[in-house]
Amino acid sequence: MRHLVLTPLACILVTASTCASPSSSQATSRSEPPRCAKTFVNAITTSDATPGVWDCLSPAYQNRLEGQGDRVFAVDVPLWTRYRYLGADHNIALFDLTVNGTVEPAVYNPPVSHVIMAVYLDSAGKVDHAKAATPS
Repeated sequence: MRHLVLTPLACILVTASTCASPSSSQATSRSEPPRCAKTFVNAITTSDATPGVWDCLSPAYQNRLEGQGDRVFAVDVPLWTRYRYLGADHNIALFDLTVNGTVEPAVYNPPVSHVIMAVYLDSAGKVDHAKAATPS
């Protein structure tokens, strides 16, 4: 009889432990990037306007840009063409970006084919800034 009482309790504990809070390490190890980080990276890897990108930028980031609206990152030849999400830790999402082979060779000297970009999110989940680093 004692076994029957513990079984429902064990089920409740297992269920509660799988519903982790957003601040837990489980929340940062998801297979999809945070929504605004993904929207931002989509915007910088295409020559087209990206719906929603302006709303995904923090006011501070918006103030640092010359343009505005969802075409803010739209250029004829984007510096990067594709991305692969690497993961996130707290407010930083990491991406591997493929360098566009048609950009001016002097942009990356020596030439590289990939860069790692850290996208920093504010407390509201909006992109506050981003930094790219080339592999050494």
